Amino acid sequence: MMKGWFGDDLFRVVLKNAGRLGSTKLIGAAVGLVALVSTGRTLRPHDFGVLTLIASYIETIAAIGQFQSWQIVLHYAAVPWQKGERGTVQNSISLAIGLDICAGLLSMLFGILAFLFFGRLLGIHDQHTILVLIYCTLIPGMGSTAAYGILRLFDRIDLVSRQQLITPTVRAVGCLLAWVSGTKLTGFVIAWYLALLAGQIYLWGTALLELKRHDLLKGLRPSIIRASRQMPEGMWGFVWTASITTVLETVWEPISKLLVGKIVSTSAAGLYSLAMEFLDAVQRPAKLLEKSYYPEVVLMNPRTSAPWKLALRTSVFSGALGLLAMLVVYVGGKPVISMFGHRFGDAATLMMWMSPSLVFFTAGLPMEGVLYTAGRSHYIMLAQLFSVCIYVPLLVYMGHHYGLNGAGLAYALGIFFATLLMFAMMGVTYLRRNRIVLPHERETRHSGDLPATSGS
Repeated sequence: MMKGWFGDDLFRVVLKNAGRLGSTKLIGAAVGLVALVSTGRTLRPHDFGVLTLIASYIETIAAIGQFQSWQIVLHYAAVPWQKGERGTVQNSISLAIGLDICAGLLSMLFGILAFLFFGRLLGIHDQHTILVLIYCTLIPGMGSTAAYGILRLFDRIDLVSRQQLITPTVRAVGCLLAWVSGTKLTGFVIAWYLALLAGQIYLWGTALLELKRHDLLKGLRPSIIRASRQMPEGMWGFVWTASITTVLETVWEPISKLLVGKIVSTSAAGLYSLAMEFLDAVQRPAKLLEKSYYPEVVLMNPRTSAPWKLALRTSVFSGALGLLAMLVVYVGGKPVISMFGHRFGDAATLMMWMSPSLVFFTAGLPMEGVLYTAGRSHYIMLAQLFSVCIYVPLLVYMGHHYGLNGAGLAYALGIFFATLLMFAMMGVTYLRRNRIVLPHERETRHSGDLPATSGS
């Protein structure tokens, strides 16, 4: 059976793209480890926890405020681009960029005001306020995803992969300088800030160059109202459900860190963050496989069995990678954590409690792509909402009663429920696939032929 899978041309393309992403991602992970080690060995656990809380707060605000603009680019521009419908492509990109700008600025303003009024509840002292406010200026770029969608639309996986090197490299250099200069917490916050900023600038710079290369940049202006009038019916429903779903997915990690910091201790939040960083590193091959698979499945017809078979193959392969990642944690977790010093030893035990989530998470990743393609984004949203409603009370209860390891087990159980529900939604959709109407097949909301480049 496996021989037949690898004989599938499309599946081989997915694996090839994942390999291209993975080669730079692995180098980036190694470089990022240098940044983490220098940070961990320089800062006290409490200061490392403060750095974690600052970054988690910004990630949470950016996740809550972002629109999934890259989804608009792929789902409403991929097929038209193949058909040569340049006006539709440009209109979709115009809307995506307009949503990014609007949502990003509003999120930044909200993040600044929310911290000024409620920052003390996070356990971050007043002397660190200026660091948080500076960090808030990253929110528009962190919440912006249109550039990623543009690069995937033009199949520039090579440009996407290079970003995996830029951010960790800048962070590693910055952390080494902070380590040598002895600037302590402030120096490391600045290093992390500059690393994220460099990655954002690179991604948008390359996206704009690609638009220019395809002669789509001329006359392109961000638009929301006018551009949305040229989009198919149901577009706003798709955007809102996709955005809410992503919020529910992406806030798991930062919310977990904030809750652990509040329930257990600030130092525990730092240990939790360290464990999450290592888990993220070992599960990256499966994440890259899903990123390579998604743009391919968008071009397929979900009324046929082909995309569902591809999703299942990718899911099984991803789950196998997740199982391998779990074994890596059990074997190599403790030696890696020992590089940070004995003060961080508890993070190794925590990772073992969290590691089953690697299998569940990676196996469920491909299901989302085929459900989005089928126009069933609300199914994913409901599954995530139900999972979060289970996970948050479980984290609070187990964190109070069993400490840091209890929080780790709660995380693994939460991911398990999310994956289980995702597979159930996939089964229901597959059985009713004949009723699917693709997003780009629906009638436009406005019959007039407005210029795609109009401003909002």
